[in-house]
Amino acid sequence: MREEFYSRGKQTNVYNFIFIYKSVTLCCLCVVTAILAFYCRTDLLKMTFSKDKTSQRLLLSVLIFVLMVFISVIIDFYILKKTTNIGYRLNRLAYLDRLTGLPNRFSCDLLFESFNGSERLPGVGFIVMKINNLPTVNQTTSHDNGNNLITEFCFILEDVGEKYGYVGRNGGNEFIILIENCSDTDCDMFLSDLTKRIRGYNEMAVGTPLEIAYACVLNSNEKRSVMSELISFAYKKLKDAPQTLS
Repeated sequence: MREEFYSRGKQTNVYNFIFIYKSVTLCCLCVVTAILAFYCRTDLLKMTFSKDKTSQRLLLSVLIFVLMVFISVIIDFYILKKTTNIGYRLNRLAYLDRLTGLPNRFSCDLLFESFNGSERLPGVGFIVMKINNLPTVNQTTSHDNGNNLITEFCFILEDVGEKYGYVGRNGGNEFIILIENCSDTDCDMFLSDLTKRIRGYNEMAVGTPLEIAYACVLNSNEKRSVMSELISFAYKKLKDAPQTLS
């Protein structure tokens, strides 16, 4: 799983900023407390009050201040830690597909946008896939079995595709991999590795066999100026002339 799909969200950054800000503030308070304690160290060590009312008030203020800072540190860090964890989980929910744990459509759209107007676009390779027998599984057995089939395929796809590029679920039965600086060799190697894993899964007969249709496009050949045109072309190929892995 690539962390950038959810860990760089604006909400998480805000929580992290608040956490850092509060940490620095509390450290400053601790320094001030230490300075006050240093100047009143004699009375603090002996725990005695002089007859000077000013000294008494100063000592009492230091003790109260130390207690308040200590309580504040504990409460603030507890709340901020919980808030940061909530923000992190919310970003995961926003960026990741709930069923498979892969980057969801929103994440895929953000990824596609990042290639527009950049130097990476001319060398990008894009592969879109679907599970050919998923509709049949849903109709003849159950949607639970269909979800299991999706989960199994996504596990294989992520495990194989992670070293090649960005893997995501771009909708119900739409799965993508985007490879930077992609050549025909890169595509062939990825598809070969994926085919081996799918065949291994099917031969084990642990569940419904996987039948995968795909379309692969390289922008070095297509020369598209925007990412959306390359994606549309790949989907058209998947619809009109799909290739299969099984």
